[in-house]
Amino acid sequence: MTGRRIGKLVRDRIPETIAAAGGIAAVRVLDDDEFLDALTDKLFEEAEEFRADRGLGELADVYQTVMSLADRFEGGRAELERIAAAKASARGGFEGRVFLESVRDQDG
Repeated sequence: MTGRRIGKLVRDRIPETIAAAGGIAAVRVLDDDEFLDALTDKLFEEAEEFRADRGLGELADVYQTVMSLADRFEGGRAELERIAAAKASARGGFEGRVFLESVRDQDG
């Protein structure tokens, strides 16, 4: 059997899926710093997949990655929600679809 290097964070049950398909997955558990780095990489990976697909399934992957990242910080998901609500209150959300084209000084 030939192998291929993957080198990325995967969902917890992926090794089971690989085994059920007759493969052998080599895995290790990441330490806290490695996990934060891997989750950050995963966020960008999932965001790129959403950019390509724009489906709710891909958006759910982005959401789950963000929630896992939030869990790594003090206050976790509840604190993330609080900060997001405060930013929305102070700066607004994106419902207005405002696209900033440019900014210029009042002088010219």
